[in-house]
Amino acid sequence: MDDIEFEILELISRKTEGAYWDFKQQWYSHNTDFVHDIICMANSPANRDCYIIIGVKDETYEVVGVESQNRKNQQKVIDLLNHGLRWAGGYVPEVYVKTILFREKELDIIVIKQSNNTPFYLLEDYKGQGKPIFKGAIYTRKGDTNTPKTETADIYDTEILWKRRFGLLYNPSQRAKFYLKDIDGWEMVDGEMDKSGVSQFFYYYKTDPDYKVYIVFNESDIEEKEAYDMQRDINDSTVGSPCYYLYSFCNVSYHTDFSNDKKVVLYYRDVPLFSSMLECADESRTLVVPPELSIDPYYIEDSFRYLMFQFVFVYLCENYSQEAEMMLMRVIPVYKHEKECKEFKAYIENRGFSPIRIGTHKEKLEDEALERFKKTRIDRYESYGNPQETELIAQELQENPDLVINFAHSDNGDFEEITRKLQIGKMLVDWLKDWRNCKGEDILS
Repeated sequence: MDDIEFEILELISRKTEGAYWDFKQQWYSHNTDFVHDIICMANSPANRDCYIIIGVKDETYEVVGVESQNRKNQQKVIDLLNHGLRWAGGYVPEVYVKTILFREKELDIIVIKQSNNTPFYLLEDYKGQGKPIFKGAIYTRKGDTNTPKTETADIYDTEILWKRRFGLLYNPSQRAKFYLKDIDGWEMVDGEMDKSGVSQFFYYYKTDPDYKVYIVFNESDIEEKEAYDMQRDINDSTVGSPCYYLYSFCNVSYHTDFSNDKKVVLYYRDVPLFSSMLECADESRTLVVPPELSIDPYYIEDSFRYLMFQFVFVYLCENYSQEAEMMLMRVIPVYKHEKECKEFKAYIENRGFSPIRIGTHKEKLEDEALERFKKTRIDRYESYGNPQETELIAQELQENPDLVINFAHSDNGDFEEITRKLQIGKMLVDWLKDWRNCKGEDILS
């Protein structure tokens, strides 16, 4: 069950409509009604992805499933929105159709993606069966109600939509998160002076150059660049189990160097919004923004740390970066938000998993947690230092989504502890998936 499926099931269970979701018993008879509802959702003040859920009665919330009459697939929806309609500024709502199964009944979910190109409105009347949509009219949604076709949004709601387009609703930190999610919207400048006076590349956001990402050295008071390049073997005891997740990446068995002499900094003008040390492995081909500093490391999806983690992998990593990110995600949980993190940790603690506490050295495992831990497998790499094996093992890792290997050298003094930490991490990642699916099943029942 993916995130959208789970969210749709949760919305159905509320038995009400809201600012970003609407129920329809069947597909629209009139395209004018369909386009009108899409515009209202695209201009929703909820400022997030919105859903039109087809196959649910909007009065009783009974799930009846979708009939074939008037049914549209994604291509038909795209064709409708892009042909025969003149959109102001050429901005067309981004929409896609997803079909899910609910108690053996199909539901069509029309997903209207969040956009800052509001307000969406037409430059020509759109006529057909049903009441027309008027040019220049701005339609939105307030609570569970759409602006009628014969009216337009009030001045306050219209002002909010224009402010969203011009970025006036968001503070610099909020805008930065939007920009980081637009991963293709950045461009590199080479050979310029970075913030610590070193001539080095940086990245800027193309549509708002006040936002820049720099890679700088941690020790800015050291003048000689060579002084920064103090590589350590990744099997050195100074690296050890705190960076256990790095040992899940195949190339650390061949390119064994490790350093943490660099950091990534996100700036708005001259204000640093986020800064983090970079853990550099694989001859600095792989750079990792480490997870939250916690007993049991994790990321939060909408946090600067996770967004910069993804940014660094896209722009600064080479060779096996895809495999590296994939393997890290098998042993580090990624929570949707802080609330989910707290709920899940409370859930697993009630089932026998207690994190490290003052005076202890290891997590306490009992009951279900202990059983899950015992069933969690971590393989051992037998071809350490063999460069010919890396491509083969990378392919195997791609083909087997359940595979996690400890690529530390067997002589590593922390080998057993690294294995245990990888085992804990994988257990938590798998348990989180099961917990989310369990919540979805609870909604279904």
